[in-house]
Amino acid sequence: MAGAAPSDWNGCDYQVSPHWSIGSRNGMVLSMNQTVMDWPCGCRRDDFRGLDRLMSASSRGRQAAEILQKFGVMDILSDFDPVVAGTLPIGIDTASSDIDILCHASDLDRFRKFAISRLETFAQFSCHDRAATANVGAAVIVRFVCGGFPVEIFATNCPVMSQFGFLHMLVEARILHLMGPDFAKGVLALKMAGVKTEPAFAQLLGLDGDPYILLAEMADMTPGEMHNRLISTIRK
Repeated sequence: MAGAAPSDWNGCDYQVSPHWSIGSRNGMVLSMNQTVMDWPCGCRRDDFRGLDRLMSASSRGRQAAEILQKFGVMDILSDFDPVVAGTLPIGIDTASSDIDILCHASDLDRFRKFAISRLETFAQFSCHDRAATANVGAAVIVRFVCGGFPVEIFATNCPVMSQFGFLHMLVEARILHLMGPDFAKGVLALKMAGVKTEPAFAQLLGLDGDPYILLAEMADMTPGEMHNRLISTIRK
């Protein structure tokens, strides 16, 4: 079931710590897990490499991982450091969620030609350029359907683990670890009502400002620092 709480990631036991009530928002009582010195397995940057975490995130995540393996998509993209991002690896996907893949392409023209030559045989294939924005560089976006799953590849001249898409997923995984399964249900409820993922987190946490920027800025926080940040916003 989409959004099911993961039991293990990358072969690591995922232990949920005791938690306590810290306030309420949107009619939902919020609680937080006890913090530790460092992020546990499943919340570290390198845990998102490969397909193990996706495989263990939910039943739909497992299906997505098996499809990527069957069609060799990650192998095809191996020269571009592919990482699956978005909601599927952290178990808060909905039935319409894409398989989002981030790539690092120092030469976007080369990547575009490569994608067309290797991926255009997939159903509903499309490839287009996206102009740079204030916070994200120019990118090539590739879309297709693979084994019934819509796939979107986002390639830009930025290391994958520094891209906003990765930072958002990393921070969201850590917030879900601290806040627990009831908070995840709240996020899913907002997403089902049409709210995008990052705004849903911001709404439940009481974050003021651009949620895409605010979440990315939390990527280097320790568990204790993020705990204090969330406490300060939820209780204000």
